Amino acid sequence: MTSFARTPLDFLVVREDWCRYNLSDDSVLKVKIVLTKVYKNQGQLMCEILPIHVILTNEKGESDPKLYSMEELKASVNKDIGIAAVIEDWNEYVVDEGTNIKIRPIVSKIAKTSKFDSNGFPRYICEIQGNMKMEPPTS
Repeated sequence: MTSFARTPLDFLVVREDWCRYNLSDDSVLKVKIVLTKVYKNQGQLMCEILPIHVILTNEKGESDPKLYSMEELKASVNKDIGIAAVIEDWNEYVVDEGTNIKIRPIVSKIAKTSKFDSNGFPRYICEIQGNMKMEPPTS
């Protein structure tokens, strides 16, 4: 077990909102990249993030409660989906030592599968990463 010389760094949420994208199948993708942890490693500020996404669609199919592996989902891809940004902004955080952290999603690929979830909504494969900027505290 690792002990910290001091408590892990805390941060305040300045802005944390959803980015929004129109998809070529008339669905809407909402994405939020959330900062979950900030710590120092050998004096370097390190961050952990969690991408959250939801696809809003009116399309419904037959309910399927089965949990598919990523390999099974990739094998069932119908088509790649086009993406058009509607709102794409930075989420912003301030670390207790003064560093300003900004994070914005990068949506690299959306693919629609032939599978449906337990509510009958289509399953998608989403490749989403975070683009991060750090601004040191002003002294």
